[in-house]
Amino acid sequence: MTDPTASAAPRSDLITAVPTPFLADGALDVPGTKRLFAALAARDVDGAFVAGTTGEFTTLDDDERLAVLDAGLEAFGAERAYLHVGAAHVRHAVKLTRAAVAMGGRKLAAITPYYFPAPLDAVVEYFRQVVDAADDAAVYAYLFTARTWTAVPHDALAALAEVGVAGVKISGESDESVATYLANAPAGFEVLSGNDIAYGELVRAGGQGIISGVSSVFPQPFLNLRAALRAGDDDAVSVATADVARAVGLVRAGSLTHLKAGLELQGLPAGPVRAAVETIPDEDRAAIAGELERWNQ
Repeated sequence: MTDPTASAAPRSDLITAVPTPFLADGALDVPGTKRLFAALAARDVDGAFVAGTTGEFTTLDDDERLAVLDAGLEAFGAERAYLHVGAAHVRHAVKLTRAAVAMGGRKLAAITPYYFPAPLDAVVEYFRQVVDAADDAAVYAYLFTARTWTAVPHDALAALAEVGVAGVKISGESDESVATYLANAPAGFEVLSGNDIAYGELVRAGGQGIISGVSSVFPQPFLNLRAALRAGDDDAVSVATADVARAVGLVRAGSLTHLKAGLELQGLPAGPVRAAVETIPDEDRAAIAGELERWNQ
């Protein structure tokens, strides 16, 4: 019989932000996307963030994006696939939201309006319309001021909750900023972070989990940390946190070229990066290969 006085293990979800494979000529690799997602889904992760920043959503046209979302649903299932439907303006986001729900999506994420910095009232209205279009699917707000120019104040989470937003994914913020968001989160409102290294600190502070691009290449350090957090094993948390930090450093905190190199070194589809980014130095590729060998021994 379960001891009713025993404390439950903390929510410590490990959600992998999945890259999108392309062919050598830059075309979307649909079979490769399905094969990569199937391989990542076989790992013991709690979910996948599909067609987000790591998935190069800004480089995908609508048909491509919906094909990637469909592949994510096929591989991870409706309860593990977080389908990113965010866009620069609400009409586009609503269109993608309706399409994602029609294909069976139950968990959606939408980045705030971007390029032009949106005021709070416009952000709240954006999410109100996305939530309405989502029917009863859960909608998560993706906050990334450094990439969008749209800042959502710490005390605005209640306003998002009022229009039906289920939680937030926060990227590019300091630990102090994330802690302030946590302090302002209404009851039942989920706070997820894109800061891989802060996984343990976030969970211990009351956050629900991490959305990690690095775990697509190096899942085991994150799985070890999740197990340690759930077991309340402080020594194991320290060891796993150090391994996570090492993995994050090797891929330069989620550089797309580094992540894709790490996948290719494991025989998984990845291909080139569509976005205009720096190539990976040979020494970085060799260091990633060495770390993969360490984990696969």
